[in-house]
Amino acid sequence: MKRWKKILLWTVGLIFVALIAVFAVIYQSMQPTTGPKIGAYQDPRPALLVIDIQEDYTGPQAKKRYRDGDRIVAASNALIAQAKEKGVKVVFIQNIIDNPLVAVLVGGINAPGSPGTEMDQRLEKILGTTTFTKNRADAFANPALDSYLRENQVDQLILVGLDAAYCVNATTMGALNRGYKVTLFSDGLATESGKAIDALSTQWRQAGALVKAGTQM
Repeated sequence: MKRWKKILLWTVGLIFVALIAVFAVIYQSMQPTTGPKIGAYQDPRPALLVIDIQEDYTGPQAKKRYRDGDRIVAASNALIAQAKEKGVKVVFIQNIIDNPLVAVLVGGINAPGSPGTEMDQRLEKILGTTTFTKNRADAFANPALDSYLRENQVDQLILVGLDAAYCVNATTMGALNRGYKVTLFSDGLATESGKAIDALSTQWRQAGALVKAGTQM
């Protein structure tokens, strides 16, 4: 076999292996996590999780703009306002893509330290809001989130954000796996996956979550 053919075959083979590795990493990163069940608290309380509503997705300079970005920002702010009135903890979940191969594949979205990684600037900031980063779909992949919720005796999670078919879905399942009660507000959810929110809602209800329309907490 001619030398150039061998080089071509090696190159194609390496590219193929690299693609398999990237997709294996992506697949694994989309899986929900598991963990110990939460206990029975003396003073159980809810927390609002705002997932991945970041500048790269919903901001004016978004690299991957979501069609429903304005809607979910408005819905999230309505829920944040209620959380403030009721003393409900508000938690921002911020996605970070730190795997170099995945970063190339997605065009630098959510790069560590980049402005696009910041939460959408239109989101209301209230005293006591806490932010946790994640590098997988399930926010519970960051053990600090679960520790924070347990320390604050949180047993119910209210979820809004994106992408409903990926990060919201994985976080929902990760929460249910730990015994949290989960409520999702469909008006505060968006997806670009091609899946319908109604179909996803059916899956969440079957798994034990509550899905509500509107923004009345």
